[in-house]
Amino acid sequence: MAGKGKKKDGKEAPKSGSGGLIVVIHTACATLTVLSGAILAAGALNLGPAGMVDMIHALAFVPIGLIVVCGLATVFLASSVRAFEARQFDARLEELEQRMGARVAEAVEKVDTHVGDDYQAVREHNKVLQEKLEAFQKAERDKMTEEMEKLRALNGELEQQIKRWAIGSVDQMVSETGSEGIKVA
Repeated sequence: MAGKGKKKDGKEAPKSGSGGLIVVIHTACATLTVLSGAILAAGALNLGPAGMVDMIHALAFVPIGLIVVCGLATVFLASSVRAFEARQFDARLEELEQRMGARVAEAVEKVDTHVGDDYQAVREHNKVLQEKLEAFQKAERDKMTEEMEKLRALNGELEQQIKRWAIGSVDQMVSETGSEGIKVA
């Protein structure tokens, strides 16, 4: 296949390398350990009548040696296998985190691009409306101040007219009663 070993984004898949060899050795040692145990178990039985005593006697050191070597290799390789698997898991996790980080950054950028333009347009529109509102409020304040000044001036004129009328009324009453005299009760 043309694309075998490659992922969607064009990067090559991680290769197993020496980690794959460790897994094969581990499996072989575990299999040899089981077979050696089976041979020792058969040797422990009385196989003399079958004529296998001499053959088992000469080969007795081979399974025992294999059990010891493969048992130790299994113990030491198991930790290597786990370490290799942990490294692969960490590499996959890191790759996943990088891809997720890139996708999140891309999504944030898209949202900022779409919302950012709208946000700026709304902000500019709000600024224009705020300026219109302030101009309207200033015009209304100026109009109210002007009306108040007119009313104060009119109030002052009314006070003057009331004073003149009151003085005129009092003078008129005094002049009418002045000829007759003021009656005090």
